[in-house]
Order: sequence, then structure tokens, then C-alpha cells
Amino acid sequence: MAKWLMLIAQAQTLAHLPPTDKAFKLLGQGWVAEETLAIAVYCALKYSNDFEKGVLTAVNHSGDSDSTGSVTGQILGAYLGFEAIPQKYIEPLELKEIILKTTDNLTRK
Repeated sequence: MAKWLMLIAQAQTLAHLPPTDKAFKLLGQGWVAEETLAIAVYCALKYSNDFEKGVLTAVNHSGDSDSTGSVTGQILGAYLGFEAIPQKYIEPLELKEIILKTTDNLTRK
């Protein structure tokens, strides 16, 4: 089995256990793509109803936290929707109006 598939399976299992720093030790530090994805999947599954908690968990480890946080935010944003993203993260965005307009155009049916 490919390493990334094993890490994703491990992330799914760990997401159903009590939170621990051991999860990050098992999944890696996010310096390579398969570890970044596994950590993001773990955080997104662990906190599937809390955008902020999922992203904060993804960025508070000793590895490549900006990448893991970014991917976690993308997963949770797609899953939970725009409304679940706290305003304090949306307000300071540069080019916010353009991003929102582009998003609207892409999601129109």
C-alpha cells in the first residue's frame, strides 16, 4: 500500500481517539505532501464541526504548520461552508471582495 494511503488510514483511526500529541508523531511533521495531507485529514476529522479548532490544531505542532493549517482550512472550509469561518479571519483578508466574487462565480449552478 502506498505511504500516503497508510497515513490517511492512520489519520482516520487517530481522529476517533482522544486528542494527543502522539498523533502528530505518528503522522509526521508535514514536510512532505503525504504527511501534510494526513495531518490535515486528522485535524479536519477530529474537529469536523469547528473550523477554528481544526485549523488551530493543525498549526500548533513542530512541523510544517503553515502547510498543514492551510490544507486543513481548505478541507473544513469546503465541508462546513463560508459561514463557519470566524469573521476575525475573513475581515483582514486582502482582496476579500474579489475572492468572494470569484467564489460566487465558481459555485453558481
